[in-house]
Amino acid sequence: MRRRREEQPVDINVPIVPMLDMSFQLLSFFILTFRPMPQEGQLSINLPKLDATDNPPTQEPILPDENKKDEYTIFLNASADGGLANIGLKAPTGDAPNIRNIGDLLYQLQHINPPVGGGKERVSITIESDPDLTFSRLIEVMNLCKLAGFDTVNLMPMRKERS
Repeated sequence: MRRRREEQPVDINVPIVPMLDMSFQLLSFFILTFRPMPQEGQLSINLPKLDATDNPPTQEPILPDENKKDEYTIFLNASADGGLANIGLKAPTGDAPNIRNIGDLLYQLQHINPPVGGGKERVSITIESDPDLTFSRLIEVMNLCKLAGFDTVNLMPMRKERS
């Protein structure tokens, strides 16, 4: 009987260097050619539109008169590119003059006097925004309200008589 000769073990080599080269080339290709879309990071949110036939609901105030909040309204009109064209602030006593930019709005918000016997929690801010305004500008105005110390900030679409 013949004895089988032991075979030498086969040394298997996996060419890892060419695979690494190819993976780095692909990675560098995708990194160098990546161009994010301009709207990436923008939220596509549309404010509801008010119908011209809709009348605002007439309700009795839920809170008693001594707990009623002073209501201020910020009006934001959009330009053609979605930026801020006009800013307005309506106080319970009338419109605030000379609001040309965000800095003026912050100054006016910081100098709102709360009702007697209460702090800024007794003031309600409503933002009426043009539906064409970019969401980032709306968030910027909301952040200004929070920066000025107001906790109650509401959103509302622009009424037909203001636009």
